[in-house]
Amino acid sequence: MVTSDRPGWQYRLFLTSRLSRSLKCAKVAAFFLCVFVSSITSHGQDELAAQALKLIQAGKFHDAEVLWRRLEEQHPSSPAIHNGLAFSLLQQGQLDQAASEYEKSLALDPHQPDIAFDLGVTEFKQGHFSEAVPAFQNFERSTSNDPRGILLLGMSYYGLHDFNKAIPYLQKSVEGNPANIELRKVLAQSCLWAKEYDCAMSQYQSILTANPNSVQAHMLIAEVLDDMNRTSDAIKELEEAEQISSHEPALHFGLGYLYYKQHNYDQARPELAMEIKDNPGYAQAYLYLGDIALHLNDEITAESLLKKAIELQKESRLAYVDLGSIYADQKRDHEALTALQHAISLDPTQPDAHYRLARVYVSLGQKEKAAEEFAKTKELHAKQDKSLGEMISGKAADPR
Repeated sequence: MVTSDRPGWQYRLFLTSRLSRSLKCAKVAAFFLCVFVSSITSHGQDELAAQALKLIQAGKFHDAEVLWRRLEEQHPSSPAIHNGLAFSLLQQGQLDQAASEYEKSLALDPHQPDIAFDLGVTEFKQGHFSEAVPAFQNFERSTSNDPRGILLLGMSYYGLHDFNKAIPYLQKSVEGNPANIELRKVLAQSCLWAKEYDCAMSQYQSILTANPNSVQAHMLIAEVLDDMNRTSDAIKELEEAEQISSHEPALHFGLGYLYYKQHNYDQARPELAMEIKDNPGYAQAYLYLGDIALHLNDEITAESLLKKAIELQKESRLAYVDLGSIYADQKRDHEALTALQHAISLDPTQPDAHYRLARVYVSLGQKEKAAEEFAKTKELHAKQDKSLGEMISGKAADPR
């Protein structure tokens, strides 16, 4: 599933965006000689610069860095020298320092679109999306609709979770590269999180048209339908996906979770159990199986499953709430108190834990604390069930 924070995709995108520039880097000596040496010769430093360029061509970036730093000390107002130093640092993986040198160069000469792009990519690769945006905007203004700038601006806004701003850039990128399925997924996910359902559905349908047997496309469409409160239609999509391939990661969990939302526990349980069979480390499958067992008054099974969920996912609020309920029913008040307090520490905005904690305080005879928790319960609004997309992507630990 595509999520709002997926470094693997970002790095693949980074490499893709750099592909068109790799030939230039392969012929880096010629490139630097025309850009740098012409601006340095007036200072009589062309020989030192040429040595640095030869070192770069030989892949000796640290040695080149030493020479660029000597040049920088002598000529701190030369944008070209800062660029040379930045390039050498970048090749050594020293991204923060490279970005700093690019910034110095642009401060001296803002009209360097290629350098603005390199700065943006350097920041983007580090996940510094706020810093990447102005650099790519600079590049876009200078180059007028260069597809690289458009794509990376969209992806930077995507990384910032500013989906409304990301969408128009991603749409332009998809128009220019309609066969890029990964990019369509990012656009569709942005549309979904921005509540632009027509946009999201259109992109997912395009993916499905390209590959009618795409299990993931059916799963993504189910996310949109569930977010639109069309849970029954979402279930049909997942059931169709299951007919195509029954071993897609998170498929059984997604179907089980949707059945769970409908309180259809008889159909939810085998799906969640199948997810565990395929993926024994899937914490949320244990969580919902445990919650179902609790609803069915099987506290022994519920406690075992909930503890397993917590073992796999420490911040599972619902697991602590359910354990607190079990302990309270068994008059294990102090254990219930600990579990419910921990649930509230994970998310103090949910009324269920406050209500159950109030009941424990009543059992313990602590009337003032009980009254406080009852009052908090009244203040809080019931929280809607999490969407299928949030659950599968792991953005949420439980549905309440």
